[in-house]
Amino acid sequence: MNARLPIYDRSTAPQLPYPRGWYAIVDSADLARSEVKPVKVFGREVVVFRTEDGEAHVVNAFCPHLGAHLGYGGRVVGDRLRCPFHGWEFEGRSGVCKKAAHGDPAPAKAGVKRWHVSEHSGIVFVWYHDEGAPPDHELPPQPDFDLEWGPWQTSSWECKARIQDVGENDTDVSHSPIMHGLTDEMPELEMETNGIVCDLTMQIRARRDSFGLPDVPWALNLLRVPKTIPATVKVRRSGFSMGLIRQFSELPGGFKIRTQSFMSTTPIDAQHVRIVARHRVGKLPSRRLTRLACKTYAKIFDTTIEEDFEVWEHKIYRMRPLASKSDWAVVRFRKWARQFYAEGVCEDAIRHEDEMRKAGTLL
Repeated sequence: MNARLPIYDRSTAPQLPYPRGWYAIVDSADLARSEVKPVKVFGREVVVFRTEDGEAHVVNAFCPHLGAHLGYGGRVVGDRLRCPFHGWEFEGRSGVCKKAAHGDPAPAKAGVKRWHVSEHSGIVFVWYHDEGAPPDHELPPQPDFDLEWGPWQTSSWECKARIQDVGENDTDVSHSPIMHGLTDEMPELEMETNGIVCDLTMQIRARRDSFGLPDVPWALNLLRVPKTIPATVKVRRSGFSMGLIRQFSELPGGFKIRTQSFMSTTPIDAQHVRIVARHRVGKLPSRRLTRLACKTYAKIFDTTIEEDFEVWEHKIYRMRPLASKSDWAVVRFRKWARQFYAEGVCEDAIRHEDEMRKAGTLL
């Protein structure tokens, strides 16, 4: 076991490596046939492209010949990616070089590393494993994806944060009434884990504007919509990267409100992440009302996320925090998340932090 863990620049404390698992790299709708996109992920450059047969692929970015970046000027030729510099062609499914320049035979073992890719739910996913092992699981189906929903509305950010901070944020319910104000009380929380799935169920009393309802007080009062509404929020984390947040509530008269946010967090490098939020609401009586509700809900949700950015940007990650009673879910989440690291990595980081705390060198 390599105990020399990376050091984070805001503290001398050790930083955990990227968790193993599936990560969203691009939305399917944003990758047309024959399209090529350069992407930075896990601290390295890769190229995402879709061959003429419609299959998505991800390969390392630099040509093994003379180092040209395949994402800038490279193009798809059939089932291959063509280098813009000398025209070497790399097969999408294998990464193997099938053609060198001017009809020269491709050198033995010439190729670019191909990443494992899975495409479903309108997203292209890539598999990450620090030791290069192949996928040991697939992402499970997401619940409620076949109900009557309005169209997705998507927001995305690139921010300074560690994926560990973003991943455990859902379990940190004690910060919600302090920072966000969507509810004045700490939610009641239940947590269940099963393999790579972590399910959270929260009971809250949410302000009515947090559901995306139009801000028309006289109409809401006429409909006897209370200022705070009991709501059930279900969060399903599938691995460290993906989170599905579903909110259910029923207004007086039996009118039901359902919202859904499908979240993905992908490390750009050790200190920055790319967050994508895909929002939608259950269909309302009219298409216009559905769009308005989704727009309002998405704005509120996105504002809530952005309120966390400043904290994430300036905080350090405590391997052994001084946790209080209300932090039980954070502690349990961290134990569940150890499965996404090599054996002993988390324990080594905790031991290293303890040694530095004892020596007085920990910030």
